[in-house]
Amino acid sequence: MAAMASNKWLKRKVKLRGLFNQFFSLIFLRYTRANGRLLQKQITKKRIDRLHVGCGHVLLKDWLNILYEKRQEYGRIHHNNGAPWLNYNLLKRWPVENNSICFIAGSHFIEHLDLNDGIRFLGEAFRVLRPGGVIRLSCPDLEIYARHYVNGDKNFFEHKLIREWCAFKKAETPGEIFIAKAYDSGGSHKWFYDFDSLKHVLGSAGFHKVRKCGRLEGAVPDLETIEPSGRELETLYVEAVKP
Repeated sequence: MAAMASNKWLKRKVKLRGLFNQFFSLIFLRYTRANGRLLQKQITKKRIDRLHVGCGHVLLKDWLNILYEKRQEYGRIHHNNGAPWLNYNLLKRWPVENNSICFIAGSHFIEHLDLNDGIRFLGEAFRVLRPGGVIRLSCPDLEIYARHYVNGDKNFFEHKLIREWCAFKKAETPGEIFIAKAYDSGGSHKWFYDFDSLKHVLGSAGFHKVRKCGRLEGAVPDLETIEPSGRELETLYVEAVKP
């Protein structure tokens, strides 16, 4: 009983903190264009040229780490052990100058956007990258899942890591696990890419030299930290260049 009461209190505390952060962000006009212009000046002044998008809890030094969590304070650059991070909605115009960024990396991020939002995100990425700049994206690979499903490869779907990353713990059959990856918990996965489809949307945004990579292969630095080894079995890794 004491443990249940403690858990309830912790959940209330997190909820109250989230409401406070939202209220604080509204009061200080963090959602406004004026704050966007202020952020852009700060990012330019700090000479930031690497963006780690959809970073979650992985914060990299020498990158601006960007997440979007409604319970966090919005629109202000914070630092954690020397790593700058920003809570910002990347479906809005980014507070970053045109042609100013060398590298953009997003590990298991783009599948959380539907196709239209993914295209919008890539348009902003193209705008802020310098000519010759590189974007790297990784996501669950539709081709890998489909191939193992069609081939009836139960070993793949029963693999410890595939089960670990399946949000629906009651999913047992290959078909259930396959579709669980498409929807994820609460529908947080909005799209499922293979290489051809990701290459298509990158090309539509203006990128060229789109290529499939290995987990630690590519032009983008810090891949050992960006790309978790435990997800290699299911993951598509792609890099593309702005002409």
